[in-house]
Amino acid sequence: MLRRRLTFFGVENDTEEIPLGDLALWSHKKEKEMKSHNLWKRVSAAGATLTLTIVLGGCATTAEPEISAPNTTSSSVETVQCETAKDSYTFAFVPKALNNPVFEITRQGAVDKAEELGNVTVEWVGPATTDAAAQSQIIDDLVTRGVDGIVISANEETALNPSIGRAVDAGIPVFTWDSDAPASKRLTNIGIDQEAAGKVAGELLAAALPDGGEVAVLTGTPGSLNLEQRLEGFEAGIASNPALEIIAVDPNFDDVQRAVEIVEQRINASPDLVGYYFVGMWPFFADLASMPNLKQFVADGGYVNSLDSLEGALNAVDQGYANELVGYSWWGFGQTGVQAMYDLLNNCEAPADPIYTELFVIDGSNIAEYLTKQEETGGAF
Repeated sequence: MLRRRLTFFGVENDTEEIPLGDLALWSHKKEKEMKSHNLWKRVSAAGATLTLTIVLGGCATTAEPEISAPNTTSSSVETVQCETAKDSYTFAFVPKALNNPVFEITRQGAVDKAEELGNVTVEWVGPATTDAAAQSQIIDDLVTRGVDGIVISANEETALNPSIGRAVDAGIPVFTWDSDAPASKRLTNIGIDQEAAGKVAGELLAAALPDGGEVAVLTGTPGSLNLEQRLEGFEAGIASNPALEIIAVDPNFDDVQRAVEIVEQRINASPDLVGYYFVGMWPFFADLASMPNLKQFVADGGYVNSLDSLEGALNAVDQGYANELVGYSWWGFGQTGVQAMYDLLNNCEAPADPIYTELFVIDGSNIAEYLTKQEETGGAF
């Protein structure tokens, strides 16, 4: 029987019984909606016809509405009106935390696209650590300063709704990237299908461990919607094999050193462990040599997979610290965020919602190809 626990070494609880104050992982499944307001309005008819109206004044384009499937990944544009294009723009990108190196490649993607466009400046500003309250204050500060657009990776699903709403009401469009705030007034989310990515990882692990056994999960900050969705997807992916049992879900709060310590301790404390799923690649930002238990675990037949495919994760597969990765383009998030915001403000083009990038699997059969891409592009792929 599949069981999932949130564990701090020495304290274990069934998910259903943990109060929020004990950092239980909770599921957030809310219908995406956009509230009516003076700047943007989305109108949905019977959950099938999705139209988007954006009023910024000045220029306008019109397209026929379309009928979409209920789980569409794009919106049909009924009417778009926007202000006359400006000579230059300032877009602010707000990562979850400045101490998490995974976001740096997104910053580079944003800067590269801004330089390509020629009249866009990207500001990179975020909290020192994963802190939703600090992000909220940053949004308010950006509104006061009058930036043209904000793209944010939300630390918590609902905590930023008021500040995002204030930005939108002040005439500043807000996108989320990677981690969403779906019930806020944000206009779109740029990312991956988080649950689908987790399911791919779960299916890979289930296929690699047909005899079942104990599995551990490493996650980041509880309450981050993208991480919760990846975990839900992973559980769905391994459900086909009832012999697999999740014995622990360990949060590292997006702290690389803490992630390394958790991994090494978890392997040492779990002699029957056969599989390990990293919801993100936190420990692979560290010196791989600092994780001898992990390397021995893989060498002894243990299976490890992770989401993310930046350089450290690629090296982990190449050097025997992981078996497979479910990858996607963090650089592309920055590229897409700048381009979509520019298209909205300069070209009167409303973005699809959400905007998903593709997933790919990396293992021993194609790791050399991706290492070459990394060397040639510095991760810009």
